[in-house]
Amino acid sequence: MQIKDHIKSNNQSKAQQHWRAIIRWFEEEVSSRRLVPGNKLPTELQFCEQFSMNRHNVRRALAHLQARGVVESTQGRGSFVRRPTVQYEIGRRTRFSAALQQQAAEPTTRTLVLETRPAEQHIAAALGIKPGALTFYLERLGFANKHPISISQHWFAFERFPSFDIIYKRSFSITQTLIDSGIPDYTRVRTKISSRLPTSAESKLLNLPRHIPLLIAQAWNVDSMGEPLEYGVARMASNRIEISIDTEPLPVID
Repeated sequence: MQIKDHIKSNNQSKAQQHWRAIIRWFEEEVSSRRLVPGNKLPTELQFCEQFSMNRHNVRRALAHLQARGVVESTQGRGSFVRRPTVQYEIGRRTRFSAALQQQAAEPTTRTLVLETRPAEQHIAAALGIKPGALTFYLERLGFANKHPISISQHWFAFERFPSFDIIYKRSFSITQTLIDSGIPDYTRVRTKISSRLPTSAESKLLNLPRHIPLLIAQAWNVDSMGEPLEYGVARMASNRIEISIDTEPLPVID
């Protein structure tokens, strides 16, 4: 090995040891619970001062922690200790609140939009109504332990639920609104899952970096008679939710 190559190799080794000091610090802080999920990490400048290193090495350390899935960084907000992912099971009776409560997570929602809209063709087909017929459109931001995880859209036929908006505002719960409207139970008949990158607006609502994909779940729900009840689309932060599909067992044939 030539002298200049040896010097270059030593410099690279020292640089790696330098940024790994942040990794060791992070592991010790988490192990001692001085850092817990949701806590904000020091800024790049604070890391530079604390560890006497340049921004390049700080960014390498943060990128390494992000790749391990233990740190989440958002432009303009900083870096945070990543929270555990939420397990979201999709089955015949999929309920957002119930799924979170089973994991001791506090589910809350914020209503973004509640208005009437004419049904586009695919919405009309899902609800079994004519294109252009009036629907109630509901859009909500879903939280787990006050942390945003999803943006959901819901459509209901106006003709079937003419007082949906009034009843919904009593509880701000879809399930309770349907119960109060004479629908004690409903089931999922179809779910279609895809993914895409978030828009600027979605990224802002979810506090999600633009390079983290969204999981898109389209849902078709029916009442106990099999009549179309609701069409919905949930846009979920893929680094905060894990989806599992609950398949019903096949009937036993003698």
